[in-house]
Amino acid sequence: MNAVTQVIDKDLALARAGGNSQLAEELFAMLLKELPEQRTSILEAASAHDYQNLKRFIHKLNGSATYCGVPALKEAVDGFETRLKRGEIEDAPERVRVVVEEIDRVLNVA
Repeated sequence: MNAVTQVIDKDLALARAGGNSQLAEELFAMLLKELPEQRTSILEAASAHDYQNLKRFIHKLNGSATYCGVPALKEAVDGFETRLKRGEIEDAPERVRVVVEEIDRVLNVA
């Protein structure tokens, strides 16, 4: 997505967890556990042109990304979710590609 945006920002994760490092670590661990399944669900929904479920999966991932210190992934899903809510699906394949790329970056860096 954006080479400048960090893949993982531990300071941001700590801030989002109210300074509680144990909570930040637990939230990040939960994200890592869920990312492979979320990746599959997003790809399957996109492949089936199932934009209702795609919107649901992206929304869930956006919430997770908000609290886990993964700014590049958050950036990718946030804009995509907004477009899906508006029914703007013409660039969905490209946005899915970017989201999946960011998921992979998190999984590869973690």
